[in-house]
Amino acid sequence: MDKVSPTESGLLADALAAGGHHLPMPCRGRHSCGRCGVYLAGAAEPPDQVEAALLARAVHGRQELALPGYEFRLACLARISGEVTIMASSIEGVVVADTDLDLVTYDGRSPRRLGCAIDIGTTTVTVLLFRLGDRERLADVSALNHQVAHGADVLSRIDAASRVGVAALRALIVDQLDAMLAEALGRAGARPGDIERITVTGNTTMLHLLTGRPVASLGVFPFTPDTLFGHTIPAAELFAGLTDAELYLPPGISTYVGPDIVCGVLATRLGDQGRGELLVDVGTNGEMALAANGRLWCCSTAAGPAFEGAEISAGMPALPGAIDDVWAAAGRLEFSTIERKRPKGLCGTGLINAVDAFLDLGVVDETGAMDGESVAIGASGIAVTQADVRKLQLAKAAIAAGIDTMLAESGLDAADLVALQLAGGFGSYISPEQAGGIGLIPVDLVAKSEPAGNTALTGAVLLTLSRAARREAERRAAAAVEVQLATHPVFMTQYIEQMAFREEPDD
Repeated sequence: MDKVSPTESGLLADALAAGGHHLPMPCRGRHSCGRCGVYLAGAAEPPDQVEAALLARAVHGRQELALPGYEFRLACLARISGEVTIMASSIEGVVVADTDLDLVTYDGRSPRRLGCAIDIGTTTVTVLLFRLGDRERLADVSALNHQVAHGADVLSRIDAASRVGVAALRALIVDQLDAMLAEALGRAGARPGDIERITVTGNTTMLHLLTGRPVASLGVFPFTPDTLFGHTIPAAELFAGLTDAELYLPPGISTYVGPDIVCGVLATRLGDQGRGELLVDVGTNGEMALAANGRLWCCSTAAGPAFEGAEISAGMPALPGAIDDVWAAAGRLEFSTIERKRPKGLCGTGLINAVDAFLDLGVVDETGAMDGESVAIGASGIAVTQADVRKLQLAKAAIAAGIDTMLAESGLDAADLVALQLAGGFGSYISPEQAGGIGLIPVDLVAKSEPAGNTALTGAVLLTLSRAARREAERRAAAAVEVQLATHPVFMTQYIEQMAFREEPDD
């Protein structure tokens, strides 16, 4: 429980921000998503008509708390006139994806000192601390990116920078990283002076905001970055307490194919054996890379936040209580939740698997049309609406059409590839069978799919350990061919084609 006091605007969202609470606001406070719910007690004005209507639709978290005197309110609309006590359940507990540290050996002279790898995702930030010599994992900390208060995706952050200034968004992430690093050091029983090397990865926009660079040109054609990074700076430029450490910012390929995908290429050793391999980070930005015959093609497709549970009526992050799997059994829908907790909402894997099960039962057809306006998921109290299905269609079509376009550019068919690496905190938990069932990935790649974990973070570990790996990252980034999907004829055609789900239910 925390207490917050009103600011000049009287809005609860502003009071929370002033108090250091960075509540996710996927619609950027435009009062359209109903996702910024908190419990509060105290001097709050009654809901107006707009908030009351959104509260009637809001599902996430409503079953979690029943304390006398507390009410569930939306931070973007609720107004307070005095001190209130708040309880927020949606800003804690982000899960860290497994990361393989058995990669390369450290090439420095201080094996007892520490390395740090940081992945600044649009949604999630992860800090990993390890010993350089033996690569022992000492501590990790993960949390929602505090910039989520300014929207769920890259374009919303760019827009926010134009309104509140780059410095404001930079301060959010720098302060967050300072606190997360301090927490990791505390867990490891270490001091700031123990750190020798840090690598910070993320997409191009996230690193621009981290380093305080202008981002306006990233959001308008021809999408020109201020830099593509690939250089070392003193760590003290970002972390005042680290006066004896170097910080590496990995290279990107373009504005929308950033350092995180380059890290993923290194972490998976994509194409090192000369075989055709595909890496797909299934998320908001939908970055992917295809390696074959010594060449590397990359692209980014705007899938939107549906895979992260955002903008879905009962959507939520992959936290305890989220429905993460749905299947049809004896003509009925069954489900499971994370940590077997009481169902509170639906995360991305649950949404994919639910629609696959709907197709099995025939309650959704190949066009995405649903029998009725919603389908209840068993006895969970959670339902998927027709609008949710349409949002999943848009997201899955963007990824599937991106894969089709990359294959066309390389001259390969899906059957020619030997592996599909599914990366990221979300992609690693996708069931290939269900992903193939809704047409998210080609059927020919279902059996060749494997979870790759947080490849951006794993690549950052590799770059922390080895300067040779940094040179390789820079070489591969410079040689990569970016495929521009927005003007590509194959993408435009396939995006429409891929809006359809599979044509017939599975036997």
